[in-house]
Amino acid sequence: MAKPVPKRLRGIDQAAVTRSAWSLYREATRPGAPGIGARLVAMPRLAVDVLRGRYPGVGPGKLAALAALTALYLLSPVDLLPDFIPILGWTDDTAVVVWFLTGLTRESGRYLEWSQQRTETG
Repeated sequence: MAKPVPKRLRGIDQAAVTRSAWSLYREATRPGAPGIGARLVAMPRLAVDVLRGRYPGVGPGKLAALAALTALYLLSPVDLLPDFIPILGWTDDTAVVVWFLTGLTRESGRYLEWSQQRTETG
């Protein structure tokens, strides 16, 4: 039988995910900032422009490395919390996915602002 996770470790992933999501919400609801929907729709264009070297905010190597590391952690049998622990075992995987998607969503907001400035000046 698996050893129980100490109480002080149980809320770490949940707290980090909550802080990250709340921070993104505040950023997206700032007056004049792109909303969550616009950021999600812009993600594929962001990825294409990063990979083609058009967007200077993120290098293609960094984007590919972060996506690969996220996938590697999800597929790896070695986890912070073993996956065989019901529900609790998936929290670290969920936290990694939320961390990656939050970062990508934030960057897509900067990308939208960058593309708008580019359209206005060009």
